[in-house]
Amino acid sequence: MGGIWGPENHVLLSDFSDIEAVAASPWLVFAATTHGLLIYDRGARRFRRPVTAIDGYPQGRVRRAIADPAGNAVWLDVEPLGYVRYDVDGKTWTPGALPSTQAGGTLTVEAALARAPLVDAMRAAILTDPRLRTHQFTSAAATPDRPEIFFGTNGLGMVRVDKLTGEWEVLSYGLLAPGVGAIAPTPEGVWAAANARPGERRGLTWVARDLSATRTSEGGGAALGFAFHYSRRLLAIGDQLWLATEQGVLRIDSANFQSRLWDLPQATALARARNGVWVGTTRGLSLITADDQIATFGPSSLPVVSLLVMGDTLWVGTSLGLGQVLPGADAITTPVELVDRTSLRVPVYALTQVRDTIVMATDRELLWRDPATKSWTTVALPLSLGTPTALAFDPAHGLWIGGTRGLGQVDLRRAFVQVHSVPYEMPAAVRDLTTDRDYVWAATDSGLVRIQ
Repeated sequence: MGGIWGPENHVLLSDFSDIEAVAASPWLVFAATTHGLLIYDRGARRFRRPVTAIDGYPQGRVRRAIADPAGNAVWLDVEPLGYVRYDVDGKTWTPGALPSTQAGGTLTVEAALARAPLVDAMRAAILTDPRLRTHQFTSAAATPDRPEIFFGTNGLGMVRVDKLTGEWEVLSYGLLAPGVGAIAPTPEGVWAAANARPGERRGLTWVARDLSATRTSEGGGAALGFAFHYSRRLLAIGDQLWLATEQGVLRIDSANFQSRLWDLPQATALARARNGVWVGTTRGLSLITADDQIATFGPSSLPVVSLLVMGDTLWVGTSLGLGQVLPGADAITTPVELVDRTSLRVPVYALTQVRDTIVMATDRELLWRDPATKSWTTVALPLSLGTPTALAFDPAHGLWIGGTRGLGQVDLRRAFVQVHSVPYEMPAAVRDLTTDRDYVWAATDSGLVRIQ
């Protein structure tokens, strides 16, 4: 997959809060984390694109990091591989012995705190996060030209301190948890909602389109923050975020993260309506109206998997096939041309619009409907895709389909699907897809992937 999967055309963003080693040069600070290498540009005061497994980041615990004074590079002591050198400009990894000129050792946390007694005195305040969890320093690196020390932590990310004044700044970057269940684009970036395992942080992350900054929230107002574990779909409407979760539907203010929960458990799908938001759940279809009421649409107890609004019609992917809600109707009906198609009474996992054409994905097929004749064309999906999870289209990038085993590029004219498989080209199962003017974004179980 040489085109889109070249080094400059794909990036994986994950949870980079647990830092194992730090190194500093006059220009860059390197932070080796459990999921990738962070590179902080000291002059620009921003992060560069992270270096992760899809870029060759080695597996294994990093015992220490040493900046190479000869260039924009860092040596990592990886257990059990030994030393490897990463060249930032060449984007290359080179194994080998550490040069004797750099064998002087690294700065320990204890030695760093001894140089900065004010920081040591305020350690408890520095290492307590907004949800009052305490963390520890794991590593440290002093800069050669300023009275700065960069500390790694086991959950806060990186902390920059001034050893003379005691001032500190938390330089957090990345997602709240490795798994991403749902994403939604905004003009300046993408919102990503976590899929969290027990013990992991839960909430939302905003990612800048150029990956230079991230902003996270585990919930505003409530003492325990967001309580959901699994995110299914996410909508960004103005300054509000709508999130479908196993607990129900959350409406979140993107400025202060105050939220309201609607009691629609096991929510699976969302779509914007003219007078509210459509919600699909494992127990049926509902509409949260503009005055915050819930209206239900029959038949009740019919599991809804996917939703799509086209014009004045709501298309509903259910566990028993494709349905529709016509203007003024209060129930889901079957399109006339599908009434006798018993072969299509199967779950419709994803829906999207390709110009004026509706496209749907079942377990084994991709189907699209001629808007003039209302006839359906079918293409078999490769088994290597796994179960379909999401569809996304725009004229610049074409049609994409996510699956539990990979990501597919669809050529409707040739009726062909090219699958980029897990774990060779995609890091994990795809849960959601979206596009903007430059990129395709994929939510996966191992992070957020941006493809150019």
